[in-house]
Order: sequence, then structure tokens, then C-alpha cells
Amino acid sequence: MKFIVDLPLAGLAKWLRFCGFDAEVERLSPGFPQNLPPVRPHTYLLTRQQAFNRFRREDLLILAAAAPEGQLEEVVSRLGIKAGDLNLLSRCGQCNALLVPLPREQAVGQVPEHVFHTQEQFHQCPQCRQVYWPGSHLRGIMARVLEKMA
Repeated sequence: MKFIVDLPLAGLAKWLRFCGFDAEVERLSPGFPQNLPPVRPHTYLLTRQQAFNRFRREDLLILAAAAPEGQLEEVVSRLGIKAGDLNLLSRCGQCNALLVPLPREQAVGQVPEHVFHTQEQFHQCPQCRQVYWPGSHLRGIMARVLEKMA
């Protein structure tokens, strides 16, 4: 599943990426429908702009929630995404690249000292070099999302 996320929803794109989904951020304009990406299988356009209501596209989801976590819950609910569809911590939240495992010993100096001492698994983006670990904030948000899937 792939998402093209309207620029004001960049926070949602980050969480979709943490869930393992390909999520590109673009400025979507309801004033120029010819500039919208073409309809593609398993690809969804996400926006909060009500002006898009005039378009009749099955791939367009106009979200109501204001916060990224609520938007993620709404996408999960509306598309019927299940826990098995997720591939947590597989994409960079910043640039959308697929993450690669980072050996723990190589995380030294790249993460805060307390994180290094409390975490066992690390991943790194091959493009922007950002380092990730399954911290408590991610677990809390994902627990809420998974709860909505039950």
C-alpha cells in the first residue's frame, strides 16, 4: 500500500512510514485537478482539504482528524488495515527510504548514551543516516493504532 500525503499532513506521513508504508509528501491542490497524481492500484491520496469533496476518486481520502495520531487511526479504520499489514520500523520517518539494521556497536556515539544502554536493536536510514530504535513513544502510538485494529 502506498500513500501520497498532502503537505500539511507531513506528520501523518511520518507515522505511516513508521508503520512500514511508502508515504510521499506532495502539495495537493484542489484548484488544479490535472496536477493530481493519476489513479494507481493500492495508492491513496490523503488530505484534509474539504475542497477535494467535488472530486469523485476512490483513491482520495479526506480526513477529519486534526492530529497525526488521529489521522493515522482514521486511515487504518477506513482502509481496514490490519496488524499483519504493518512492517514497523522499516522506513525512515524523514525521507521514506527503507531502513537497514545497524549493529549495536555501531550505534555508539550516534544515539544518546541512555538509549544505547537501554536498547538492543537499531536501524539506520541509508540516505539521511538517521538512527532509529523501538523506543517507548513509538510503542505507545502503535499500541493505540493496534487497539483500533482489534
